[in-house]
Amino acid sequence: MKIGFPNNPRKDILTEIAWIGENGFDFVDLFLEPDKASLEAIDPAAVRREIERFGLDTVGHLAWYLPIGSPLPQLREAAVAAAGAYLGAFREIGVGAVTVHANWPPGMFSDDEGVGWQTQSLRELVRRAEALRIRLLYEPIDTRRDSPENVECILNQVPGLLCHLDTGHSNLFGRKPADLIRQFARKLFHLHVHDNDGFYDQHLPPGTGKVDWKQVFAALRGIGYDRTITLEVFSRDRDYVLLAKSKIERLIREPMG
Repeated sequence: MKIGFPNNPRKDILTEIAWIGENGFDFVDLFLEPDKASLEAIDPAAVRREIERFGLDTVGHLAWYLPIGSPLPQLREAAVAAAGAYLGAFREIGVGAVTVHANWPPGMFSDDEGVGWQTQSLRELVRRAEALRIRLLYEPIDTRRDSPENVECILNQVPGLLCHLDTGHSNLFGRKPADLIRQFARKLFHLHVHDNDGFYDQHLPPGTGKVDWKQVFAALRGIGYDRTITLEVFSRDRDYVLLAKSKIERLIREPMG
């Protein structure tokens, strides 16, 4: 398994990539979004050169708030157009897999309607991504509507769409990350790891919340997962990020049994 870290899109992207490379990560999870990592703010060629300078692999990450599930078709179309433009930049940089996030309508609309609107957007986004030789990944977020049943329905209705699980999101509403890893094993392509108290999406370092990390890594080994893991710990003091990186490295090395 490879361990990566995301750039903070509110900071200079080249400086962020350098920190990731200098601290021994295997890849950068490129968060391309406003303000300092927007299309208008970056030079894709310079970003690619900095990534190559450190020998980093990449995955990509669209803005989590794109309204692909909005009840308004005009907003869904705008979200798809914006995502399409960013997919072009990811292709220039050399990124081969990009995450788009679940997006649910307000509560007056049903789960089925939300699934349908997202499915429409995602089919078009998969088409655009495949034309650029990019795999599109779907990340369930931190709502009750991101149930295993709804996620499975969306993945089944969008050919070519792959799964990106987030351990923090998967540890809410009584769900367990290890269970979801096993359930979505066939389509699981990428993982975000962080911890929480089981009630809020807190992005804590692994081991400081209630995620059962031994079960998580037993599930990953059980399905033969050997892909990318992004350490999505949001701390102003990045010493905690590096401590978390060491912990995940130990969990990866830990023998089964």
